[in-house]
Amino acid sequence: MDVGNAWKVLLLFCICSLVCGKTADKPIELTEDNWQDILEGEWMVEFMAPWCPACRSFKETWDSFAKWSKDLDVNVGIIDVTENPGLSGRFFVTALPTLYHVRDGVFRQYHGSRKESDLISFVDDYKWRDIDPVSGWLAPNSIQMSTVGLFFKAAMVIRSFYTTMTSEYGIPEWGCYLIFAVLTIVSGLLLGLLIVCCCDVLFPPKYQSVRVIQEQPQGMGDTMDREDKDDDIIDDTKQTDSDDDDETSSTTRRRQVQKAE
Repeated sequence: MDVGNAWKVLLLFCICSLVCGKTADKPIELTEDNWQDILEGEWMVEFMAPWCPACRSFKETWDSFAKWSKDLDVNVGIIDVTENPGLSGRFFVTALPTLYHVRDGVFRQYHGSRKESDLISFVDDYKWRDIDPVSGWLAPNSIQMSTVGLFFKAAMVIRSFYTTMTSEYGIPEWGCYLIFAVLTIVSGLLLGLLIVCCCDVLFPPKYQSVRVIQEQPQGMGDTMDREDKDDDIIDDTKQTDSDDDDETSSTTRRRQVQKAE
């Protein structure tokens, strides 16, 4: 093989490698187990559902955009909300498909055109800087949104339980509602009992000795005080009268002595 043919074969091999490598790039499937991978680096993430017509029509564009991930140095992910309801609550997804741009843990929701060229320009021209990031308690990695995600998961569990009861066991709808009502009341009572027990353990009540004071009927105390005062006045009057009597008797004796002389 001459040198010219060797260069042609090498060039053809390189072209095939580039083409095959680019066609092999597909969106990265993210779940509730590995979604935290998007907190590092730069990501474009789509929230979709297989039953969504708009998601099905957008699939080809998103797959084609994923082929540019290496050229743009961005990771392209996809999240199925039917399989990961907790993530749909965490990211507060209200419409499908929903696109997010994530860079080093900073979240921005994409509201632009869904054309492949516009998506490429959004990343390559740093147009994401013009969008205010989702911050505070609305940030998907906050404690509040984590709680919302748990509620979404619980709702999906209840929904699957309801579907199982109606389809497999043939329980009527009113029977399912009755079961849910009883379970809600019982769980509320158990939760309240648990909270009371925790409060008693963490903050035990302080019992104080209470002295019982015998109270007099209203007005009796004033009457007794008045009677005591009256008794004192009477005693003073008697003492004054006795003193007057003593003075009178002494005066009478003095006069009798003078007459006798």
